[in-house]
Amino acid sequence: MGRNNMDEELESQLKLIVSMVKDGCSDKEIVGKLGISPSTWKRKKAQNKIIKDALDEILDNRNYEVEESLFKCCNGYFYYEEVVTKVKEEVVGENDIVLTKEDVKISKVKKYKAADIVAIKYWLNNKKKVVWKDDPHKVANDKKITGLKAIEVNAKVGEI
Repeated sequence: MGRNNMDEELESQLKLIVSMVKDGCSDKEIVGKLGISPSTWKRKKAQNKIIKDALDEILDNRNYEVEESLFKCCNGYFYYEEVVTKVKEEVVGENDIVLTKEDVKISKVKKYKAADIVAIKYWLNNKKKVVWKDDPHKVANDKKITGLKAIEVNAKVGEI
C-alpha cells in the first residue's frame, strides 16, 4: 500500500479512530484494530494533517474539561447526592394490633463541596507562576549564595 493509499485508508476510518481515542484506547489497541504497524501509526499521526487535527481537537477538549473541573474545585460547588432513608410507619391492623411498616425512600440532597486548597495552589502555581511559585526569590537567593561561596573559596585559597 502506497503512502497516499494509506493516508486515504486512515482518513476513511477517521470516525473509528476518533471514537477509539475518545474511549481511551491505547496506540497499541488502535494499531491492532486498524491492522497497521506501530511505526506507521506513529508516523501518520505526526504527518497526516487531518488525523493530527482530529487528535489535537480531542486532546484540547479533554484539557478544557479537566481545567473546568479544576476551576470548579478551586471555587467550590453545589451538587446533588441521593440519600437512602428508612421510613417507619405504624399501622393499626386487625384486632387493634399495631404493625410497623418500613419503607425505603430515596431523596436528593443538595450539598456543597468547599473550595480545595490544594487545587487552588495548583491552579495559581500554573496560571500565575511569577506571583505564586513556592519561592519567588529562589534565583536571586541562589546567585547570592553562589557569590558568597566564591568569596569563601577565594579566602581559603589566599590562606594557603
